[in-house]
Formats: sequence, structure tokens, C-alpha cells
Amino acid sequence: MKIAIIYGEVSTKHQMIMERAEDIFESVLAAPIDGIKFFHSLEDQKVLYKDIDLTEYDAVYIRTDDRDMMFAEHLSEVLNEEDVVTQAQNDTYAYESNKFYSMKVLAENGIGVPNSVYTLSPEVAVSAAKELGYPVIMKTVKGVGGEGVMRASSESELKPVMDTMKSFEQEICLQEFKEHGGTDTRVIVIGDEIMAYSRSSNDDWRSNISGGGERVEAQMDKEMKKAARRAAGVTGFDICGCDVIEGNGKPFILEINGSFGLSEEMNQIIGEDVILRLVERLHERAMAKKAEK
Repeated sequence: MKIAIIYGEVSTKHQMIMERAEDIFESVLAAPIDGIKFFHSLEDQKVLYKDIDLTEYDAVYIRTDDRDMMFAEHLSEVLNEEDVVTQAQNDTYAYESNKFYSMKVLAENGIGVPNSVYTLSPEVAVSAAKELGYPVIMKTVKGVGGEGVMRASSESELKPVMDTMKSFEQEICLQEFKEHGGTDTRVIVIGDEIMAYSRSSNDDWRSNISGGGERVEAQMDKEMKKAARRAAGVTGFDICGCDVIEGNGKPFILEINGSFGLSEEMNQIIGEDVILRLVERLHERAMAKKAEK
């Protein structure tokens, strides 16, 4: 059995996945996404890294960020069509990489999300913010690790940011602010398994680890687990992270992340080797697919 891990520029944890995979798969390859190329003909399609065709592998784990969305979307589609096990369906990265689109898909499937508005117009943003109520959260539709996430407490704070975003032709997802005391929960979905840790900071609204937050033990109820499982399902992920907060007694999904953070500290807090379970899940699915042939 062979597995490849395709990683993007911001990935620093693919080595940890490789270490676990080497104990389970006979062959393990790590390939940077900028070294991948596609070959298409009337008779054939391939995903090539150097002279290696990844469509001949049993499993490929895609670890990229929003900047590689179009590439990752095509990559998963070709691999899935060639019966290679991945963690995503064909349209998954189109959902995941656009923060407004993902909220739209979740809401359409009855999953709790913050009210959201998508716009390039500062005027529309000001009008929408009055309806959403201040403070509001502004997110560039693409971003990773909390990048491009801002908060405005008034029109005087919102308008200059929106003017700047328009000048850079940057798409913005404007969201209502859900009070959560600087703590959210990263729920990790691996097949039917649900595990989680919480992220907490002294900031009253931002809790990303990359922004200075710390991991703490999570308290998940059935509704949070159900929301995360459904969010993964409707966006087509078999393996992903969901950022969740509690609001008015119900869970709200803030974001879906196909390349969630990995660390030994995370494993210790959760009480399970999440990285190993990720690799085992890909192996289990690859073995099941091989048995079907």
C-alpha cells in the first residue's frame, strides 16, 4: 500500500504524518504542491510528481491552504476519478476555501452559522452591518491561521477597512459577532470519529493558536458533535477540522478546515494520537477500496 502527502507552502506538519504513515503503509511519499503537474489526454489522466504518477497510489492526503484552492480542487477530482482515496470529494475545496460559500452551504443544510454577507462594496457593508449589529467580523474569503480576520465596532472602523479592501479588489465576508469569550472548540472529524480541543486566549474574540491562543481540554455535547459531523458531510470531507462556538445554547460553525493544525500537545490534550488515526483512516479506506476491486 502506498500513500502520498501533498503539502502547501504553509504546511510544517507533514513530517509528523509521514512518521505515522511509515509504520502502516509500505511506501510513503511527501510532495510539495508546487512540484505537482497534471497530464491529460483523450485516453489518460495523471498526477505527476517528478516521474511518479500519484494516480497509481492507494491514498493521497492533501494538506494545502486556501491559496491553492483551484489546484487542490482539480487534484482531488482527478485522484477520486482514478479511485485513489483522498479526504475530500470533488467539490469540497470549492466550499472550504471560500469562507462565505462554506457558510452558505452549511446554512442551506440547516447547520448553525453566523449571519453572513458577501460584498465588495463599502456602502453595502455599512448597510449590512447596521442589520447585523455591531460589532461585526470582517473576513477575507481566503485566509489561513486567522489571517484576514478583523473586527469593527462601529461604522467609523468598518468603512476605512472596506475602502482599503475594495482598492485591493479583496472579497469580504461580513459576519455577525457571536460572543464566545475568546474561546472556541476545534472539533476534528475523522470518518465517524469525533474528537476535540478548545482554544482560548486573553483576547475577547480571537482564539487562533497562531494568534497566541492556547489549547485546553474541550467539553463537547451531543449537539456540537452532531453539527461538526453534518458540516463535514455536507461539504464532502471525510477528515477535517471544524471551528465551533456555543451561542444561545446551540453550536455555530465558524469555519471548515481541511488542513487543521497538528501537534503532540494536541494529542496529549485530546488523549489520543489524532495524527495516527488520520493515517489509519486513510489506510482503512484504501484497504476497503482494494478489496472491492
